Amino acid sequence: MATDSFDAVIVGAGLGGLASALALAGTGHRVALVEAADEVGGKVRVARVDGHEIDCGPTVLTMRPVFEELFATAGLRLEDHVQLHRLELLARHAWPDGARLDLFADDERSAAAIEAFAGASAADGYRRFVRYAATLLDRLDAPFMRHDNDGLVRMMLRVGPRGLLGLARVDFARSMWQALGDFFPDPRLRQLFGRYATYYGSSPFSAPATLNLIAAVEQRGVWAVQGGMIVLARAIAAAFLARGGTLVTGQAVTELEGEGRRVAAVRLADGTRLACRHVVFNGDPSRLCGGHLGDAVRAAVAPVVAPPSLSAMTWSMLARPRGLPLGYHTVCFGDDYADEFAALFERGRVPTRPTVYLCAPDRVSGIPEGDERLFCLINAPAGLPRDDEGEATCRAAMEQSLRACGLELHPSRPAIAAAPAHFAERFPGTAGAIYGAATHGALAAFRRPAITTRVPNLWLVGGASHPGAGLPMVTLGGLWASRRIAADLASTRTSAPVATSGGTSTASTRAATTPSP
Repeated sequence: MATDSFDAVIVGAGLGGLASALALAGTGHRVALVEAADEVGGKVRVARVDGHEIDCGPTVLTMRPVFEELFATAGLRLEDHVQLHRLELLARHAWPDGARLDLFADDERSAAAIEAFAGASAADGYRRFVRYAATLLDRLDAPFMRHDNDGLVRMMLRVGPRGLLGLARVDFARSMWQALGDFFPDPRLRQLFGRYATYYGSSPFSAPATLNLIAAVEQRGVWAVQGGMIVLARAIAAAFLARGGTLVTGQAVTELEGEGRRVAAVRLADGTRLACRHVVFNGDPSRLCGGHLGDAVRAAVAPVVAPPSLSAMTWSMLARPRGLPLGYHTVCFGDDYADEFAALFERGRVPTRPTVYLCAPDRVSGIPEGDERLFCLINAPAGLPRDDEGEATCRAAMEQSLRACGLELHPSRPAIAAAPAHFAERFPGTAGAIYGAATHGALAAFRRPAITTRVPNLWLVGGASHPGAGLPMVTLGGLWASRRIAADLASTRTSAPVATSGGTSTASTRAATTPSP
């Protein structure tokens, strides 16, 4: 690739980077998207087992309007690019004592299941919890999730006197576990809804009760993507190319070159120099302040002083399950939730009886005959492996938890395993932590790096930055950054940009490829 100049260069093709790239290219700006891996997606990725692709990152889509908004920025419709299946069964839950509970997209159906599981008072508590979680989401959506992280004081000023009362009731001051006690005397139900803290790589015993809003996100709809979540990433990349974007895969960025107070160019590993007016960095902010991308951006963000979020041990396999009937999502809990998180965050160990998360994507259309694709995950501390906690030890713990809940898996081929060390290698600067810093404490969310930085034309997106982890959150961050960049370009451009039909995709800057939609 010859040296070229762009309105914006996006570093990293995770969902946040892809969102920024499509939103900018879709409005006529000249954009390059650079990815060190050979394929787009970042943490949206697949394992390939005997020719079958198995999602081994995020497995469902929530907050669908966010993705509809993304495609609309480029004059496109989400449903024309991905096929979505709304899940009626959100998750099946099982405990070692033989108890089982299904949660559904329909609140009253879930309430009926909870009443059968734990009694009428528990069902009433669930109904109150649903209203509480929805209120949290509504109060934080516009002023915090869809805006940059400019601190608590500025957020309070932004919402004005009428909004202050609502902000005072978003439950920052106590933990998720404490708040759940108001609704669920049954510890199994607190365990079930407390697990949403792990969506942010955090402990329900330390995360602020505000994160209970995640339950409301799921209640507003959960969708499986036909072909897997990687199809969504590929579709965004294809739309980006169709709107004139330039995609470079298989090339790491080695430096962000400065000129005065701004970034002037992005330097690739093969020596290519991409001059640009703005840079969006879709990676761990520690790469910047650690000097790994050059001195010009070393002071762009302050180091984050917070414990790392969780990592994971995962297995992707073709197998035949026996015993507990699986849903699309199935959760098999351990028998001591408090000790599970103490092991992860205080002792830095994999729990001996971990909670196991399973995704069975072939179940979206019924019960398969024969082998089916399965993805299994247990939480693990960042920084593994330890000498005494290798993959075999972790797998034995995972299988023990499944058996305690009445489930056995019989793989027909060796599973593909991934450990925190694999995540650390794939995502430099993370030490394997999948979700940035853990969201622990009342003000943890406000300590997360903002989208803006101290370098005026450098922007951050991704799970380690505001508004946080999860595909909808990183996509919201990408959309917000793109709007700010577009506004700056409009204010400084002397002539209107001209959109180009058809983009360039360069794999390792040698072979031209186009991601399939």
